[in-house]
This record gives sequence, C-alpha cells and structure tokens, in this order.
Amino acid sequence: MRWTMARGCWVAIGMAAGLAACSPGSNEADYNTVRVDPAQARAQAQIDRAAAAQGPRAAARSGLPVATATPSSAGARKLPIAFQGYWGATPGDCALANVDAGGRLAIEADQLRFFRKRARVDTLREVSANEIAATLSFKADDARWTHSTRFSLEQGGTRLLLVEQGDTARPGQTMRYQRC
Repeated sequence: MRWTMARGCWVAIGMAAGLAACSPGSNEADYNTVRVDPAQARAQAQIDRAAAAQGPRAAARSGLPVATATPSSAGARKLPIAFQGYWGATPGDCALANVDAGGRLAIEADQLRFFRKRARVDTLREVSANEIAATLSFKADDARWTHSTRFSLEQGGTRLLLVEQGDTARPGQTMRYQRC
C-alpha cells in the first residue's frame, strides 16, 4: 500500500510539472500566437481599407493604389514600378524570341524603348494612382523630338493606354498595350 501511495504522489507531481510547463510563463512555444511582419500587416490593412471603401470586387478589378516615393531631383523622373516592364500591342509582341516585334514596348525607370525609337523621361507628374503625365524626349535614327504623353493603367494593371500629344511635324498617336 505504501509503495502504491508513493507512486501515486510521484505521478501527481509529474502531472503538476507537466501542466506548469504548458503555462504561458514557460519557455515552450505558444502555438496560438501568430507573429506578422509589420510591413505585411500594413499591406494587409491597406487591402482591407480599399476593399471596405470600394467593395471587394471593385478593389480586385482596379487594384490597389501604388505608393510613390517622395519626389527628389533624381527620382522626379522615374516612372512608377506599376508602369515598368514589357508591354505588347499584340500577343506576338510579347514573345521575346520575336525580333520583329514592332509593337513591343519596354518601360524602364526613366526611359521607354520602342521597336525603332527610344524616349527619355524629362518631366513626370502623377495624375492618379493609375495615371501619369510625362514629357518625353524621343530619338529615332538621327531625328529628335519632344511630346507630352499620358499613361493610364487599366484592368488591374494588365493594360496600358499611351496617348501622345503630337504637333504638326510629328503627329501623336494613341496605343493600347497588354502586359507581357
């Protein structure tokens, strides 16, 4: 009987120690706590605010506004990241192996590369989160000219509308591109 009672005490002490190890003050991991990176928490909060303001479907269609950096003398001419990348006027223009892709457009931070011409960003103004206005200096062969151009992102950033305001010597054009 003594042995059984002593054994029972040891079992009770072991169970108490096990429960103490599960208490919040122990060194064991708490699997009910999720730690989120502060940047991810801010991004999720922005998504939640946009969905609450616009409705989830409208926010999914139009996308979230892209934060832009505070303009500086060096960054004032940099195109927002949402506009950068490869664009094609037709699906065939997106095939990088297609060396004759006349409708391909590569937008970099401060320049645009078309099939037979290049343009450098001289001035840049953000009209809205999905629209910018820029003055571009074009160069093709030996010719140089300047046009005011408006860029608009459509369909959640998958389409680009580019409208050049031309002049009598070089008329502007309106082009639609799809993201490659």
